[in-house]
Amino acid sequence: MKSTREFVAVAFLLIGAILQACALPQAAPPISPVLSSAPWSESALARTEVSPVYLSQWSVAQNRATCGLFALAKLGKGAGAVPRAATFSGGWAVAYDLPQKRSAFGIAGTGSLATDPTYADWPNHMEWSDGSRADYGLEGGTGPNNLAYLRIANEGCLYNVWSRISREHLEELLTGIRRVK
Repeated sequence: MKSTREFVAVAFLLIGAILQACALPQAAPPISPVLSSAPWSESALARTEVSPVYLSQWSVAQNRATCGLFALAKLGKGAGAVPRAATFSGGWAVAYDLPQKRSAFGIAGTGSLATDPTYADWPNHMEWSDGSRADYGLEGGTGPNNLAYLRIANEGCLYNVWSRISREHLEELLTGIRRVK
């Protein structure tokens, strides 16, 4: 006859096997549809159409040779925000301030390479037909800020786009980014 200890061990193994067999399958992560043309494939903005802070930040960025200048062309719920220079090591950044919210949203051309796979582990994704991709979610996994890592086709740097307003606002910003001549 088996000992009580052996009987309990076998019982736990059987219960574990039954629970595993009955477990609900894990939901597959949502597949993002490929959006048609990327917003930056539209006509580039003239330098006179963007705030001078974009030009001044980009002109002194260490990565400007591999990180093109892109601007937020649609501000959505952030309309009326004031753009300002923001510090971003190795790259350039423009943050937008609202009366009660500093750095409410913005865009940065980071010092990180677009090919670095470290930055792809986010719950939400947008993809465009030119091969560009945005991976985004709550900053730090808990928020409240929303952050996107954006890889623009044929650009060498990773772009950051953020919104402290909402996820919907971040998505609107992502679909309104334009290249600056």
